[in-house]
Amino acid sequence: MRESACALTRPLCGAWTFGSHNSWLVALWVTVTAGVCVPAGIFAQGPVGQLHSACVGARPALDLRCADAALAVQALHGGVGLLMTAGGPLSASPSTLGQRMAGSPRIAFDLGGSWASFAHPDISRSGPQSLASDERSLITGMRLSGVAGIFDGFSVVPGVGGVLGLDVVTSVQLVRVPGSPAASGSKVGWGGGVRVGLLRESFSLPGVTVSGVYQRAGGLGFGTSEGAGSFALIRPSVTSLRFIVGKDLWPVGLSVGAGWDRYRGDGRIEARVEEGGGGIVEGVGAGDLSMNRKHLFAGANFTWLVTQLTVEVGWARDGSPLVDLVGTGPFRAGGTGLNGALTFRFTY
Repeated sequence: MRESACALTRPLCGAWTFGSHNSWLVALWVTVTAGVCVPAGIFAQGPVGQLHSACVGARPALDLRCADAALAVQALHGGVGLLMTAGGPLSASPSTLGQRMAGSPRIAFDLGGSWASFAHPDISRSGPQSLASDERSLITGMRLSGVAGIFDGFSVVPGVGGVLGLDVVTSVQLVRVPGSPAASGSKVGWGGGVRVGLLRESFSLPGVTVSGVYQRAGGLGFGTSEGAGSFALIRPSVTSLRFIVGKDLWPVGLSVGAGWDRYRGDGRIEARVEEGGGGIVEGVGAGDLSMNRKHLFAGANFTWLVTQLTVEVGWARDGSPLVDLVGTGPFRAGGTGLNGALTFRFTY
């Protein structure tokens, strides 16, 4: 079992007291420590280990190549999940939209790019002597989100409003994987969800919002499908829950948050080795994938009239469960990943 990330930040995780005039800092502190003081991923067999076992079967010669493919499908699943969740439903936006007037929802369109950086075994080369090196790739995508404010929320006392405010979210995006001979190129992802306000930003208080979004995308392949080598294929879906708190310091607004993601989907791995006589022995494993992951993020927005330029960056450890396998190269599971989004927003 990996050591909890909290061990590195024990001073942050201790007890504290705040005065009432710093109440919004309490929300900020809880956001950061909730994401840091959590156990890291636990190594276990899980779904990816089952794919590896099915791929090897009764052919020990396939073990290392199947391990390469299993580690790649695990890393690919996590990396694509980071790309799909980059920026959340509405990046660097700590308050729900609300309504322009009674019965008339406020609407926002968010267009921009997203990226994710993650480590993986490089299974793009084929041949009996090829080894899967330890690589870190940067993948990019595009996304368009539409958000509508359905309910303004309740005003508890004067100056404290937006409680249980509700937005609905829909999005479409292009998702891709690192380049390889058998890479599937870009695929379209789509999804939707809700944003629920806990507190609308005011002169003295920050905005606080939680959101839940579901997204999925078409099949994405990585590796080589010819000769001795490995191939990994995923059809990912992601359920993402986020907590964000932030405050405008006109014209710039700052925000931080923590989230929990559940990656699901279908996975398939293939491995091939050459026999002594020049023939090819092949193994295949297919099944469901599942991974849980926690992350932290921070963002900023610049407002000009009804438009905003936003940027958000996130950090996450590999999720759990992780399979602890040894392939042909030095790659080992259990690293960290980064993601982010840069968008232009128009609100009506």
